[in-house]
Amino acid sequence: MTTLLPLLRLSLASRHELASQVTLSGTYHHNIHDSTTSAVRGTVRIAIEQCCDGLTARVELGDSVNSITLAKREDNGGRLAVFIESVANGVSLPAGIIEIEEYDLVSDLEGMLRDAVRERRGTYYLPVDGVEELALLIRQSSADPKRVAFRFELEGVGLTLPALMPSDREVAYELLNGCVAELVANYRTAA
Repeated sequence: MTTLLPLLRLSLASRHELASQVTLSGTYHHNIHDSTTSAVRGTVRIAIEQCCDGLTARVELGDSVNSITLAKREDNGGRLAVFIESVANGVSLPAGIIEIEEYDLVSDLEGMLRDAVRERRGTYYLPVDGVEELALLIRQSSADPKRVAFRFELEGVGLTLPALMPSDREVAYELLNGCVAELVANYRTAA
């Protein structure tokens, strides 16, 4: 006789909160419950980023880190809940939850820049065709410890002086994206 493990689920309250959270950018925490006993079995950390043509969600549960890209739709809260529960239970995502073309809605560059804006620290090697080792460095500002500064390097050589990153996440993303576009255009023109 085989013993079936209880399924892990989000609570109804978490599912309701996710429906609102998928319309925002931010980091959220939800408990995963044993479906039989309702005991909390873990906490999932979800980082949601609103992107130009869709949204990305990074789901961290224990040592597992998974991400999904979704088109902007009304049912994204439910779709993300199914994804989270699939990760928690170690099962494949049911057919029909995501569409093939949704993977292409957010470019690798946009996703990485939005991650950088959210994390506000670190070194990010940007995926730009034809430009090797273009890095974005984000550090705490020496002039104002409450803010962060960013600069770009190419193959370890500084391309820009440090500049303060705007506090508004969308403005910061637009600034970084514009800087990358300008740097890449100049690089390609000079090459």
